[in-house]
Amino acid sequence: MSMVDTRPAIIPQTFLADAAQRREWIHDSIQAALEAVDAAPRCVERRRESRYPYPYPIHLTPYAASGKPDVESTFVVIGKHLAPHGIDFYCRQPLSQRRVIASLDGREGWIGLVVELAWCRFNRHGWYDNGGRFISVVPSPLLELDGRPRAA
Repeated sequence: MSMVDTRPAIIPQTFLADAAQRREWIHDSIQAALEAVDAAPRCVERRRESRYPYPYPIHLTPYAASGKPDVESTFVVIGKHLAPHGIDFYCRQPLSQRRVIASLDGREGWIGLVVELAWCRFNRHGWYDNGGRFISVVPSPLLELDGRPRAA
């Protein structure tokens, strides 16, 4: 059984900006990711924000014990929904990390968003549904990897 990582991650500089500025950066980043895949909301949502179907690969980079992104441990999950406040996705195994960097394919390259994972549940198809809220915008760790293909 895996243990949940409770160590605090290093706080990115964008996290130190005021809350309104962080929300604006996150919103702009999500819009760029949605424009890259021409997503449109399915119907009127009862939620406070629209969620958009996002059935695309998402690269998740966990934080190392040092608090820096562990780029070599990056893995891919399949997106489910994307909204200005957060994301949910499918993964083959439960995740022990509390915070990860989600790299989304955007108009002009990779978009990095720190996600605080809030929930995980096993679904009947043998996968885990996971989700969390966006904390801040950061440079995507995938920019450090040469030759990494873009999500398609």
